[in-house]
Amino acid sequence: MKVGVIHHSLNAAGGADRLCLKTIEALKEAGHRVVLATVEPTDWKRVKHIMGEVTQPDEETSLLRFKLEMFGIYMRLLTSFPALKLRKHCDITVNTHGDALPVKADVMYMHYPMFALLKEVPVSTKYSESAFWRAYSTPYEAIQGILVRKFLEGLILTNSNFSRRAIKKYTGKDSVVVYPPVDIKKFVSIALKNNKRENLVVSCGRYSAEKNYEFILKIAEKLRGKAKFIIIGTVSGRVSRDYYEKLSRIKREKQLGNVELLRNIPFRNLLELYGKAKIYLHAMKYEHFGISVVEAMAAGMVPVVHRSGGPWEDILRAKQGVHGFSYANVNEAVEIIGNLMENDGLVKEITSRNISYVHNFSSESFKKNILNEIERFKLITPHKG
Repeated sequence: MKVGVIHHSLNAAGGADRLCLKTIEALKEAGHRVVLATVEPTDWKRVKHIMGEVTQPDEETSLLRFKLEMFGIYMRLLTSFPALKLRKHCDITVNTHGDALPVKADVMYMHYPMFALLKEVPVSTKYSESAFWRAYSTPYEAIQGILVRKFLEGLILTNSNFSRRAIKKYTGKDSVVVYPPVDIKKFVSIALKNNKRENLVVSCGRYSAEKNYEFILKIAEKLRGKAKFIIIGTVSGRVSRDYYEKLSRIKREKQLGNVELLRNIPFRNLLELYGKAKIYLHAMKYEHFGISVVEAMAAGMVPVVHRSGGPWEDILRAKQGVHGFSYANVNEAVEIIGNLMENDGLVKEITSRNISYVHNFSSESFKKNILNEIERFKLITPHKG
């Protein structure tokens, strides 16, 4: 069977890109031939540098021959052109970047509806902070609203119950929760090797305003001499570089010697840091799921997350102190982190419990679940070309 996978770009090497790659891996392991359609060609060397070894498609077709630095969200619409080709030549098409296109896909993995982002989730992003970026994004939100009404059909998958509710509210259509893939094995091996942990707090994700890393700097300022904080992030593009520089400036101005800002480090270095840290601090509010939170739990860290979104509702199952902790403000986060730094017994109790629990979010579970859903969809509504 020939399967077309639609994803605008893998070069940011973020969570959505990992999900695309694991979808490709699942399909290939099931014996299918996979064609990947992107707007810009994938820099496989960069992707492997950040993610480690990945499974590549049998074939990749790109609209452009160069990397597109501008018009990021609108670049997703350009996948319509290669998607139309895949629709004609593949048995089934799977859209993994999650935004609606004027070309129907048999399967859509909608991470979170773009047009609901600012209406439903009060998160500080470049689109909400700046009049320019608001003007830039408003037409795209309107376009998505139209495309969803006309072209969102077939099987809709999503990453959490938090996202599922938003999709239902803004599209009127139900979706199936298939938790994103987490490469548990690589991280669990780190947890099993390292019993001695330092008073180190780690955060990881791309350098982007919605990640709310300024919050981490505020906590670090209050915990001088008690804990070290390391932010590990990817920098890709001008906006990301500007945000990194903003954080660097705050660090210098506040003289935060207990903070390190790392960017685009090799995966092996990330694993080394994960093996040393006691706590994983997730600063983003209303995160749709939070792959990095599960990775940290698998690596033996206690997660501390904002009391909202997928990390709290779907990963920690809205239970305080069982698989991790949640906070509502800076003071709560400071208190939780301070207590954990002084209570190694509690840290070991939670991390021991999490070693088996995190397999619910493993890559193996994801691959099994997404294949089951695609197979079920094929039987109900055969692809007509």
